[in-house]
Amino acid sequence: MNSIDIESKKFLGQPKNFVSIFNALLFDGKQVLKPEYLKDENSELVMNVSSKHVDIIKRYEDGTYLDLFVIESQSYVDQSMVARVMEYESVARMRYIRQNFKTHVPMHTRLPMILTVVLYVGESKWNAAKRLSELEIIHPGFEDMFNEFKLNLIELNTNHKYNTGEKATQDFFDLLRMIYRKQILKEDLDREFNRDALYFAYVVTKNKELLNIYQKNEKGDVKVCRALDEMFEESTNKGIQMGIKQGIKQGIEQGIEQGIEQGIEQGIERGVKNTQIKIAIKMLVRNNQTLEEISEIVGLDLDALRELKKNI
Repeated sequence: MNSIDIESKKFLGQPKNFVSIFNALLFDGKQVLKPEYLKDENSELVMNVSSKHVDIIKRYEDGTYLDLFVIESQSYVDQSMVARVMEYESVARMRYIRQNFKTHVPMHTRLPMILTVVLYVGESKWNAAKRLSELEIIHPGFEDMFNEFKLNLIELNTNHKYNTGEKATQDFFDLLRMIYRKQILKEDLDREFNRDALYFAYVVTKNKELLNIYQKNEKGDVKVCRALDEMFEESTNKGIQMGIKQGIKQGIEQGIEQGIEQGIEQGIERGVKNTQIKIAIKMLVRNNQTLEEISEIVGLDLDALRELKKNI
């Protein structure tokens, strides 16, 4: 069991955090599912499914129905995930039937609902199948007979902002988005984050700045964004310098074939142009300066800045 699996169980296994994942996916953060109705499931059924690598399984009971919820925290893109989730749910249903019915399932019997959510915390884009039809070959003429299966997937590296309705999980979701996008919004600069969410974000991203902040603050909520903003700024500056150097180098290499003088000029111009665009995007995201001010600082005309702003 790796560190992400261990911390997933600690952080996401807390009842209020656990239900908030499902409330985010199903109800846009409305507190429809309540943590007080959650129970840890230690039955043979769950032990059997857990042995097949499901991270957290709990039972949700609200008087009239029994649901089995599963969260899988997936830190790398797994092409077979849709098939794995189908297996988890099939095993769980068959184990329930064998344990509760001696010979056959009586007419009109309803089984507990089993709902699986894959929480993808990786930085790279999820490019694996999200539906069974994207994994299997479906021959022409068989479409109507094919039984589709859809993956319930939460991706934290996209532009979509999930609302969990719970501070700890919301802080974790937002921290990962900030780190992966390398952007801090102006309104978040003095925001305080849940300390457990901060540590879980460190375990997932291996971002040392998060660990430093966590170790310096022994309890309570923690301000993170200004330190991250400075780190992103430093990273951007290094990238700018590297971009200029690469542009010059590329221009020099082109200049060997097309004329050294012309190549160096083109390389410098390309590096400077990329630099101007990167700085302008960062200033537009912060949204604390006018387009005229940004134009004067970075040297891009207003039409170019307006076009950039449309695409952010």
